[in-house]
Amino acid sequence: MSIEKMAMMNVVGLKEYVEDISREIVLMGNVDITNALNEIRESHFTLSLAEENVDELLDMTMIKPLCENLDDGHIFVKIRSLEEIYDEEFKVNKNHISESYNFCDCHESIDELCNELMEPNEKIKEIEEEIEKIEELYKNFQYLKDLDVKLENLKSLEFFTYTFGVLSKENINRLKKNYENITAVVLHTGSSDTGEVYLVISPKELESETSRILRSLNFNRIQMPDEFVGTPAEIIQKLESRKEIVKQEQIKLQQQLQILKNNNREKVEECYSKLKLHEKIKEVEAQMVSSNNFFYLSGWVPEKDKARIKKRLQSYGNLIVDFKDQNDMEYDFHPPTKLRNNIMFKPFEYLVKMYGIPSYTELDPTAFLGITYMFLFGAMFGDVGQGFILLLASILLKGKSEVFGGILSRLGFSSMIFGFLYGSVFGFEHIIHPLLLNPFEGRNTVLIAAVVIGIVLLVISYIYSIINLAKQKNLKEGLFGRNGVTGLIFFIMLLLIAGKGIGIVEIIPTSIMIIMIIPLIGFMILKEPLSNLILNKRPLHHEPPSSYYVESSFDFVETLLNMLSGTISFIRVGAFALTHVGLFKAFETIAELLHNPIASVIILAAGNIIIIGLEGLIVFIQGLRLEYYELFSKYYKGDGVEFNSVTLND
Repeated sequence: MSIEKMAMMNVVGLKEYVEDISREIVLMGNVDITNALNEIRESHFTLSLAEENVDELLDMTMIKPLCENLDDGHIFVKIRSLEEIYDEEFKVNKNHISESYNFCDCHESIDELCNELMEPNEKIKEIEEEIEKIEELYKNFQYLKDLDVKLENLKSLEFFTYTFGVLSKENINRLKKNYENITAVVLHTGSSDTGEVYLVISPKELESETSRILRSLNFNRIQMPDEFVGTPAEIIQKLESRKEIVKQEQIKLQQQLQILKNNNREKVEECYSKLKLHEKIKEVEAQMVSSNNFFYLSGWVPEKDKARIKKRLQSYGNLIVDFKDQNDMEYDFHPPTKLRNNIMFKPFEYLVKMYGIPSYTELDPTAFLGITYMFLFGAMFGDVGQGFILLLASILLKGKSEVFGGILSRLGFSSMIFGFLYGSVFGFEHIIHPLLLNPFEGRNTVLIAAVVIGIVLLVISYIYSIINLAKQKNLKEGLFGRNGVTGLIFFIMLLLIAGKGIGIVEIIPTSIMIIMIIPLIGFMILKEPLSNLILNKRPLHHEPPSSYYVESSFDFVETLLNMLSGTISFIRVGAFALTHVGLFKAFETIAELLHNPIASVIILAAGNIIIIGLEGLIVFIQGLRLEYYELFSKYYKGDGVEFNSVTLND
């Protein structure tokens, strides 16, 4: 439940080992590659002035990019085509990349596989299209099956033109009302799902007028290809025969394709694995630079893996592998962030990352968010039965989304725990006895407890903030800021004064608290000049003093309002706990009024569904809002960069 400690790794070696080193980097999967050229320019890539490093140091004056980015996109287009044929997404099998291989051979193999598998696959697609077309024509001619007229006779009409189409019931009535205005013979030939089918015959001279009238009636024309002859019934028989022949051919090709797929499966998997590895190797090499004889590589690695990484890399010749930690790069040490959480809190990393990635100098808030979010959700949505439904839903969801399934399972479990505390099972409060209290009967207690819980969480947030600011060596905000030591003491003083006002036992005399508050206000307003004075920095103000004090005064007013609103905001936890109970009571009352057992069961079941779906979503959002706006705003910035190692699992 922390952030992995990082070290900058610089590697120098002979160019002949570039491919091997890049391959090891990818297979290890724990190196976040950075651009070596930038690191050298920023003087982060340094070697000790030892005699054995002279050649490497001299060559660094002639560095250039190791290689141009190679466009291998066309080969992966073919891979996508093969995935479509196999109807699956290929996975890397590391058994196929344990030994060296020739990349060009993989290219040739993919080309051969595509040629072999694409031909029957394309034929199958053509047959599927033909079957689809036959079925469409079959459907059209079914509308006309009772018409005992050969289509070629209609086509041979010299002075008349014809068309088939469908009219809706509404437009049929319009048609009947305007028979005298229609310049055509309209014959009913059948029925369809969308309306009635008609044959319309009109003089060729009046074809445009007839078409205009039909358009006004939303006449949906049925296309009749010219190649068909005979009556509709005869054409239907021909279509059925053709469809049977084509389907037999389709089955034969599918069997042939399946045999080819089975025979070539291992070869396809092998080629994909090797090509994917090669792609990742090129990604690593694109970030390297080289000189006449050497290559130079930089990247971030977890500190705990340094020894293992160095041992694996130095097995390829006499490489220089150098590591620099925060002590070696005090001012320019900005590593990526790699979170390390146990299985309990791992899913909540997603919610943290939605807000932002923790910076390397921040505490990882995942555990705190996980504990508090489960607590808040359970307190607002406490029910044994409904929580169990969420737990079951999480099991179904895990197959599609491991993260959301994991979050939902923990929220469901929390809901069940609070359900036992509240004595609620699917909204019913008489099945089990509450271990703590019934929210509706102890309304005042629930609302007061929600505010007290909010205060505790806010105080913990201030402590988190102070630790983060201390880690960042930010004296101004850590000592005098609104979320620092001064802000925390000021917040506690306000709480004590408010507690005295509502009749809680006086801990510190009010006069003493007021005397303490005055300098605290001064510290927050004067935080910049005070911190600059302590650090012996000049000037004391970064802007004109008048502008600074106006801005700082308004900032204090905002701080005061934020403290008050943030504390009261947690009352929503109690409010939603009461709403949860009250909403089911409303459904329960409706069910009782119906005086019908079956209808009552339906109403109660519908009520539970609505509560789980709608209220569950609202509570999920409200809990997240409290985390982001009331807690994270106190101590968490989330302006870090995530550790992104080069790995075959991408």
